Amino acid sequence: MKENFDKKYFSSGSYKSYKKLVDAWVPIVAKKINKIIGDKPMKILDVGCAHGYLIAELQNKYGHDVWGIDYSPYAVKNSEKSVRKNIRQGDILKLPFKKNNFDVVISLDVINYLEEKDIPVAVKNLVGIAKRHIFFGAIFKHAWTASQKWNPDKFRRSVLAKKEYIEIFKKSGAKFAGSFDGENGGTILVLKK
Repeated sequence: MKENFDKKYFSSGSYKSYKKLVDAWVPIVAKKINKIIGDKPMKILDVGCAHGYLIAELQNKYGHDVWGIDYSPYAVKNSEKSVRKNIRQGDILKLPFKKNNFDVVISLDVINYLEEKDIPVAVKNLVGIAKRHIFFGAIFKHAWTASQKWNPDKFRRSVLAKKEYIEIFKKSGAKFAGSFDGENGGTILVLKK
């Protein structure tokens, strides 16, 4: 399946103008995350970091110790230079990190690429490696972005309601602490351990 997330994927569909979109939403989301976690440098992992633009902002502007993991070898190879050494290829279902290894875990728009039966495993993995906060984004059921007609993505496998995700996180040991508008990144849930 890694071949699905290759150069063609990252240069078509919603990724066609991705760098332009990133330049608009990443500074806003990074600022909101930093405001929630505080100014003390944190160890942060972005699961599904793609080219690492968000963690680059969190590192370069706010001084956090950032790491990334992405399923796509293409995305890892072509990631932002300032964080490339801290990004590796990997799978949300088999995260290679110890329990509570990161203060903060971010996972935006990754979960929709899993089969619904795999979502609890992925959420448990995210919660397991986080010490403090999890920032989670997905395409939520009933949003216009969930429509294959209006937002086509042939690799999308599942779409759950926001409250369904919150319940899965609760069962995995994280409580819902709020949400914020991630601009083009959609609604981002804030969860705490």
